[in-house]
Amino acid sequence: MSGFTDRLDQAAAATKSLVCVGLDPDPARMPVSDVFEFNRAIVDTTAELVCAFKPNLAFYEAMGLPGLRDLEKTISHIRNVAPSAIILGDAKRGDIGPSAQAYAKAMFQVWGFDALTINAWGGEDTVLPFLEDVSKGVFVWCRGSNPGSADFQDVQITTDDGVMPLYRNVALSCQRWNTKGNLGLVAGATVPEQLAEIRAACPTMPLLIPGVGAQGGDLEAAVRQGTDSRGRSALINSSRGIIYASTGDDFAEAAAREANKLRESINKVLEADGKGWP
Repeated sequence: MSGFTDRLDQAAAATKSLVCVGLDPDPARMPVSDVFEFNRAIVDTTAELVCAFKPNLAFYEAMGLPGLRDLEKTISHIRNVAPSAIILGDAKRGDIGPSAQAYAKAMFQVWGFDALTINAWGGEDTVLPFLEDVSKGVFVWCRGSNPGSADFQDVQITTDDGVMPLYRNVALSCQRWNTKGNLGLVAGATVPEQLAEIRAACPTMPLLIPGVGAQGGDLEAAVRQGTDSRGRSALINSSRGIIYASTGDDFAEAAAREANKLRESINKVLEADGKGWP
């Protein structure tokens, strides 16, 4: 395993959890006005229940420089209170050549993320610059959890391996490019058949699985179809379902309850399949 996959396994084992919490602060929904204080409270109450936190950069960029400063403080706080947790920058960057290298430097060296989501529309030239540091994980958006993903990702194409949907070709291509072991895929819980096909094509690659919680994805199917043969190598993400579980003063405690509920539900499926935590 690569440095990143080792660390992902260690983060999950430390909390006996595959849960990833998406930190998507929306001032219109937050019960407090300070973004960092909102994130801090949620991180503090969920740190022992989850293996990863996923700030979505769009929400911070939308608030300008103050939002970016809150992101910086959030990353620092996670490092302090949950040092084993994976911090995944949900940025979906995608470019080629020097631009891709600059994005990789920004996300991994400047911001200090452990992992990053990217778009692979430019093919191998887009992906490879992000993979140079084996300690950093990269998740290619393969099959989205949103209905519109089918517009392009489900289109049937002709390849050297036969006719297949575009998302499968993306998965197989990433499997070939994964020479350093730090490449993963994003595959939604709302499309369990496609998720199962992606896992079958890439049996050991880590998967980021959005779509449970507010989007209504099938959790049991996500666990069974999305984890590897050991019941690991998956980050099952919930954002709004956890961080907006309450809009009152108890928002942090409500977030912890929802995170623990998701963790226990996942672990119940793993245990039923003989893949529980030691």
